[in-house]
Amino acid sequence: MRVSLTIKQNRSIINMRIKKLNTLLVVVTLCFAYSPVCANAGGGIINAKYYGIQEGIDNTPVLIKALEACKAQNASKLIIPKGTYGIYPERAHGAYRHIPNNDDGIKRIVFLLDGFKNFEIDGQGSKFICHGQMIPFDLKNSKNIKISNLSVDWDKPFFFQAEVVAVHPGQNAFDLAVFRECNYEIHGDELIFTNKKSKGENDWLNMAPPAQEDVRWEQNINWNIWFDPKTKAPVFNVEEAARLHTWNTKLNKPARAEELGEDLVRLYDATNRLPDVGWVLIIKGNLTKNRLSPAIHITNCKDIIIENTTVYHSSGIALIVDRTENVTLNKFNVLLPPGSGRLVSTTADATHFVNCKGLIKFDSCVFENMLDDATNVHGVYARVIDAVGDYTLGMGRGHSQQQGFVFAEKGDKIKLLNRLSLEPYATLTVESVKNINEYYFEATFREKVKDMVQPESVADNISWQPDVDMRNCIVRRNRSRSILISTAGDVVIDHNKFLDCTYAGVVIPGFVDIWYESGPVKNVIIRNNLFEDMGLGGGNAPIIDIAANINKKVSPPFYFHKNIIFQNNTINTFGRILVRAKSLENFQFKGNKINKSKNYPVVAPENGAAFVFDRCKDILIEKNDYNWGDTATIKAYNTTGMIIRGNKNIEQR
Repeated sequence: MRVSLTIKQNRSIINMRIKKLNTLLVVVTLCFAYSPVCANAGGGIINAKYYGIQEGIDNTPVLIKALEACKAQNASKLIIPKGTYGIYPERAHGAYRHIPNNDDGIKRIVFLLDGFKNFEIDGQGSKFICHGQMIPFDLKNSKNIKISNLSVDWDKPFFFQAEVVAVHPGQNAFDLAVFRECNYEIHGDELIFTNKKSKGENDWLNMAPPAQEDVRWEQNINWNIWFDPKTKAPVFNVEEAARLHTWNTKLNKPARAEELGEDLVRLYDATNRLPDVGWVLIIKGNLTKNRLSPAIHITNCKDIIIENTTVYHSSGIALIVDRTENVTLNKFNVLLPPGSGRLVSTTADATHFVNCKGLIKFDSCVFENMLDDATNVHGVYARVIDAVGDYTLGMGRGHSQQQGFVFAEKGDKIKLLNRLSLEPYATLTVESVKNINEYYFEATFREKVKDMVQPESVADNISWQPDVDMRNCIVRRNRSRSILISTAGDVVIDHNKFLDCTYAGVVIPGFVDIWYESGPVKNVIIRNNLFEDMGLGGGNAPIIDIAANINKKVSPPFYFHKNIIFQNNTINTFGRILVRAKSLENFQFKGNKINKSKNYPVVAPENGAAFVFDRCKDILIEKNDYNWGDTATIKAYNTTGMIIRGNKNIEQR
């Protein structure tokens, strides 16, 4: 029997179905809202709040569980709700890490991203406070990773800070008021600073490894620098005699410390030039290793973005990257913590790149108050020890902080050069690499090498030479140089401000010793930048220093560096020297404005040269405006192809 429904009945049924559908949608929405995983087109989004993240606790296990869930579920993003979160090493991952230009060892790691792909960590403005020796972020074997909207700091700094409150010339002594965040002890007559107080008088002599919660580090007064609290920059033109040492070689006696009261210490005979009242002493120390805890370590990765992220402190380098392709830093900052009273951010570089390739890009970054450079981009020289077969060379890693570093892999191109002349003489292709230990390895090549190798040789990996693009950045108030560049890739340094550092603005080195950092440059453009008050440490530091450590006994018929343009920059300086260059072909210095500093007195010798060239070729100095009230002079040794034209107050002598 056919039943006909009225319009009213039809409407009633439809309304009931709509009501059920709405109820179902609400249930589904609530399920997603209160689930750790939310739907996303590229994979799941996991929120750390559902794993128990909260202020006032050790969030290390919470974050580890959240990251494990991200990897297991192939999530595309980890969201961390805004807050201030403590992280501790006791329950962090443990992994041995060879970190170039830092100190190797077993590291405690919180955000361990090993083998991640297409993944983002969004801190939403969160701040992570680290406690003790640890690495908050470690990226390895990962691709297309983004870290954004967060900051990193430590509860206690890895340096000692104290203000001079009194000076006693008759005793060759001065009194220090110790900064509230710093712990110190006096062992015998020696001032030692540490991260935590010892448990007993002889605790520091205990040879048994302590439990993780009892791990402490100690440092002496060596490796130090004076800061001016008014400018927050290194003290201007402090002579070497003002440096502190545990042993005073001039007086042939040790420095001596005496505690006068709580956080008040008197130092005797630590220096031969007493500081001024008000100066602030910063000590990194060299009693033990002092580059143990970078904030971010990236190795063997590709396509990494760090955005809206700030590092306030780290033991060593804030961001260290090696063997990685394509890194973008957008508003990545290294800063003093606001309102903290600290005068130092990181105890080494802000950023450091070793044997990378692709593009390293800086945009709108601020780097301040580091105890080393804003960035250092370079390769690594490996020492050639001997030929161990027709196609195999025994090789060694040159510096102690390069031990275990991956110098080359199959398919890489290697250049051999003489370490005395820096002249390359062969290019080889790697077939295989066999690591014997952390120092020594054997590299086998497709080409025969046994009868080719010259004495005093080193090797450079020319397959890993990145391009560098730095724009709209600020570097200020740091010890050492603003930036170091040693790469054969294309380099553009444009519209940046380099302010108040103790040495040169840009250093393009060429040294096969000490650090074994490799790489001549082939194409560098430095334009539209402001360089102001370079060389606070004294010694008439250049604005740009282009170096090549070629032995004086050899005179190779080649030029180590090539094609550098320094154009349309403004230089405000108290030092006379502008350019120092050696073994350089094709250099242009044009359209620059050079003014006297308004902040510091002139320290340059009256007759000192503004330009010094040694063993260079094809130099153009054109249309520069030199406003010092006198004439800038050019000195050239063994240099050909000099063109000087259209300048104001610049001439060759």
